[in-house]
Amino acid sequence: MIDDKLALQLIRQLPIGACLVSTDYTILLWNDFFSERLQLVPEQALGKNLLELFPEQSKFLKRKLDSVLVLKNTSFSYWEQRPHIFHFKSSRPVTGHEELMYQNMEILPITNTAGDVSYLFIAIMDATTTASYSLALKQALSQLEEEHKAQAELIRKLEEAHNQLLQAEKMASIGQLAAGVAHEINNPIGFISSNMETLQHYCESLIQAINFAGSLISQSNSAELSKQFADFGKQRNLNFLLQDMPELITESLEGTGRVMSIVKSLREFSHVDSSEWKETNLIDGIESTLRIINNELKYKAEVHKNYQKDMPLVYCQSMQINQVFMNILLNAAQAMEQMGFIYIDIATEGDFAKVSIRDTGPGIEVQHLNKIFDPFFTTKAVGAGTGLGLSLSYSIVQKHKGKISVQSQIGQGAEFTILLPLHQQHEEQPEADSSVENIL
Repeated sequence: MIDDKLALQLIRQLPIGACLVSTDYTILLWNDFFSERLQLVPEQALGKNLLELFPEQSKFLKRKLDSVLVLKNTSFSYWEQRPHIFHFKSSRPVTGHEELMYQNMEILPITNTAGDVSYLFIAIMDATTTASYSLALKQALSQLEEEHKAQAELIRKLEEAHNQLLQAEKMASIGQLAAGVAHEINNPIGFISSNMETLQHYCESLIQAINFAGSLISQSNSAELSKQFADFGKQRNLNFLLQDMPELITESLEGTGRVMSIVKSLREFSHVDSSEWKETNLIDGIESTLRIINNELKYKAEVHKNYQKDMPLVYCQSMQINQVFMNILLNAAQAMEQMGFIYIDIATEGDFAKVSIRDTGPGIEVQHLNKIFDPFFTTKAVGAGTGLGLSLSYSIVQKHKGKISVQSQIGQGAEFTILLPLHQQHEEQPEADSSVENIL
């Protein structure tokens, strides 16, 4: 057995940060690791409130400490989540450059004989070496990715004369990949989403039941019963749990919703041949599309239409052509920062049906025009789009032996033009395109 003095000396000299706080966040132990790196000797820290001593980190620390107090479980924070909890200095092993230390944090509950948390032990580990190599690796991978993009651009320019064939092959490859990824993700995320929605209903019912029980106890005028209920709630931190549970479930549902949205886009991308070929009225198609997305458009743009009378029918896959219309119209509306206009013209031009969709949005930058139909290319914010809409539209129009193009100037909006042949041979159209199978 070692005496308390020796044990305290060992803790002070540990090569990690060691701090002990009470349940009201008062600092009771402060080792040399903290003192040397923060220039804060024990006399300046002991007896002080940890949250008041570090106001910038107080919100994060309080959330972590409270979770340990409530759940009585160890809490971890890794450098990827929050690199610099405390402003420690450290030398990077790769460059020797002095900068803020990357840190892992672990908070352990120290309980008394009754099982209640009496103290919280905070351990800070230097993760700078791991972080340095990890960040250096990410930088190298990023550089490699940039070089790969440059090579891909060179290949695209060299083979531009064969663009249509290459695009078809690219669509088949990415379609198979998208279908495979969506298939693997769709079932488990469906279970999770369904279970989370059920759990949300259970949680709401449980909260209502607890509140109702509290109301009945209050109405009973039984001081003893009210006291027992209040003591039980305090011991179990019911107020905290009742507030935190719905928020956690809502955040989880938002996450699963985002994943399901991506899966849906991938499924649509891999199902480009799902509708039948038939004689179609393009005006009816765009009108039905406008009705479907009316809620998306009515607050963003006023739609003006100019349709040729006696417009001939076009032999096509109507569902897929409508998808092209929808993608272009939604992109136009989403690009508008204030109320604008969308102009739709449908007419014949030689042996083609011509559909023109023009908007008064901010326009498309010149350097993006030649990438606008590339798979996964998007100028939207992270999480706002998958970059598959216009790529899918390009694939659909190409399959119809048509053409799709875009013209734009910054500040003057963009205009998409779709040309579809009026006289396609019916027998030339396959029932299903084997290059992109409906495998989901």
